[in-house]
Amino acid sequence: MVKKQWHELWNQLVCWLQSKRVFKTTLDNFLLKFLFILSLGFTIFWVLPSERPFEYRNLTVGSIAPEEIIAPFTFPIIKTPEELEAERREAWLNVPPVFSIDKKVPSQQQLRLRSFFKNIREFFQQHPLNSAALEQMNKGEFQSAEVDSFVQNIFLKYAVNLNQRTIAQLFTLYKSKRLNQFENNLLQGISEAYSRGILDRSKAEIQEKQIAIQDNGIEEVVGRDEVFDLKEAATHVYLFLQNQYPEGAPELEIANYLIPAMLFPNLSYNAKITEARKEKAVHDVPQTRGFVYKNQRIIDSHEIVTEDVYRKLQSLDIALRERSAQKGRWETFRFQLGKVLFSAAVLILLGLFLFYYRREFISNNKMFGLITLILLLQFWVAYLVVHVLNWPPWSIPIILAPMLLSILLDAQTAFIGAVVTALVVGASNSNDYLLGFMAIVVGSVALYSVQKIRHRMHMFRAILLVVVAYLGVDLVNGFIHFESGIKILRTLLYYGLPNAVLTPTAVYFLIGLFERAFDVTTDITLLELSDLNHPLLKRLSVEAPGTFHHSILVGNLAEAAAIAVGANALLTRVGCYYHDIGKMTKPEYFIENQMGALNRHDTLSPRMSALILINHVKAGLELADQYKLPRAVKQFIPEHHGTSLITYFYNKALETGDPKEIDENQFRYPGPKPRSKETAIAMLADTVEAACRTLQNPTPQRIRSLVDSLVERKIKEGQLDESDLTLREINQIKEAFVPILVGIHHSRIEYPGEPGEKKAEKLRAAEKAAVNPGSKQSESKSAKPAPAAATSHDHEAEATDSDQPA
Repeated sequence: MVKKQWHELWNQLVCWLQSKRVFKTTLDNFLLKFLFILSLGFTIFWVLPSERPFEYRNLTVGSIAPEEIIAPFTFPIIKTPEELEAERREAWLNVPPVFSIDKKVPSQQQLRLRSFFKNIREFFQQHPLNSAALEQMNKGEFQSAEVDSFVQNIFLKYAVNLNQRTIAQLFTLYKSKRLNQFENNLLQGISEAYSRGILDRSKAEIQEKQIAIQDNGIEEVVGRDEVFDLKEAATHVYLFLQNQYPEGAPELEIANYLIPAMLFPNLSYNAKITEARKEKAVHDVPQTRGFVYKNQRIIDSHEIVTEDVYRKLQSLDIALRERSAQKGRWETFRFQLGKVLFSAAVLILLGLFLFYYRREFISNNKMFGLITLILLLQFWVAYLVVHVLNWPPWSIPIILAPMLLSILLDAQTAFIGAVVTALVVGASNSNDYLLGFMAIVVGSVALYSVQKIRHRMHMFRAILLVVVAYLGVDLVNGFIHFESGIKILRTLLYYGLPNAVLTPTAVYFLIGLFERAFDVTTDITLLELSDLNHPLLKRLSVEAPGTFHHSILVGNLAEAAAIAVGANALLTRVGCYYHDIGKMTKPEYFIENQMGALNRHDTLSPRMSALILINHVKAGLELADQYKLPRAVKQFIPEHHGTSLITYFYNKALETGDPKEIDENQFRYPGPKPRSKETAIAMLADTVEAACRTLQNPTPQRIRSLVDSLVERKIKEGQLDESDLTLREINQIKEAFVPILVGIHHSRIEYPGEPGEKKAEKLRAAEKAAVNPGSKQSESKSAKPAPAAATSHDHEAEATDSDQPA
């Protein structure tokens, strides 16, 4: 219910909008166009810089200063990002990491070591080992539950993993009264390690050369090499024991198990204090190095911009932006007003071109929307590349809009699109005139290169031409800025070549989307439709072979004429291929498909015959919708007949009925009349091709006279009034028709035949004369076409405008 109410409300709103008139158009049409213009203007305004561009931004290292640059005020010199990063890195490393000392750890570890040796003595006192047991333990073959339990308890309590051999060695030291000495030496070595300090992390993780040790608020900075990490401390204790015992002594082997378990770090890293100090040190690094004072010369005219000068110019740019942000609302308003005026100027430039040269695009909302969408796509892609991805401006795919407009519309519209793109992209990147120059040059080459894409080689040619255009612009830029050949080549490889390859690829995929969305027909689609293996043409060739042959001939005629007057020859030929597809529904009612069979119109009334002939237009449009033919091709189906009168059946109706009751409109095709050069050429080609097939003696003079009379009749009937054809172009069309028609109907050598064959030929001529009375009279006039009853290509007696006697 709610949905239905909303639908009704929407319909009422649409009706109200369509009932109101604004600037000689409906209000809904005006609002839609205004929306297109507003979206373009807003996008242009958005992509322009949000603050005043720096006038010397085009100067780079190695450039030549065009004029003397004086500091307008005192400003600091900003360090380069690399310089600032290096200084911050150095400041970070100069802050020593802070470690807190725990003085309880050494005594705790010493007590732990003494407890370990105490447990060893108590076990040996309770479980003395004999020599046989010692021998088995050295081999690891001794079986004793008490020993295994003791080893397990030692591991759980002290994390020392003893084995039977180590137990045997400890017992040997115990029996020889050397265990106490080993304990004391081990305690002394560990005490020396703790006297220097043991870190809780590896030194490999510490990049600083010094560390700070905090002890109850007292801090001491020592060298990193003055303390141990756990690995170094263990090594120090072992080296101490090596000085006390000879090589191979059991004490050294036992120490390998005890030392790692008895060392624990007494210097703990204080991350909170360390990070705070390092961040402060980094923050305190100044971002500037010195000043440029007011009225100080930054660079003289005609001097080369060095790294130091370039850094000063960048610092001036930053200082100007900071000052601009601090200015009042009036300055901000003036800048924003300038952006609005720039956007308006660009829109006016585009609008003037469309108004004077492509007004049909303005009146057609689909075409106007297509142009708007393509330009919006170009502007937003440029914004994405520079401001979101932070890529250099030279990586903008500036040929996107020109190529799309050239393929989908025409080269002239594509060129104005390239100019608009150049203005907006150049202005949005700090008035970079070289970027704008590149957009115009490369865009112009790109739109030219894709005008006639007929096969894959044309696409490769387009890519090659765009690469050459990019190379030319890179050479211009490189020579102006005294860049090396390597840098010019690098610019081409990094920016030009990827754009030249990837953008046409993207365009190729976008074309299909735009064609479907905006009902535009490109040469690529026309080439697909021109394939005689297209399902609709294959069906036509099987179901109506005569019509198929006629369509091919008309297509060849029309293509030659279109080339002569500069019309779209491919569209003209393809449109002619499909102009009579409606005859497939009733092919037997059209003479080219009867193949000598009886004429079915002999048993029908003139009104019914005319209705059948007229219906092939409607049937053709239905087939075109079924097979999804584009609008440009569908126009050929109704327009190639225009509003012509089916004269033969109309005259027959007048003869057999009351003239007052005959409505002439019932014998006319519904139209419309041809509204383009291409459909007008198709009408003329269709007319002359059908009529020429009726000539008994098709000499060049007769064909020319027939073409002249038929075209003249079309002009008098007003069938060409809505097309853009001029009289000069009509003459060119006729001149293009004649050679092809002469070639089709050229005279042939009469080979001697049997008498019976000649007799049969005479009989066929007599039968034809009997069926079509009056043909001899027209035939006697060599400069005039045959009468209606003999010239119809739609039916033996259709007598369309093209079939009337001259």
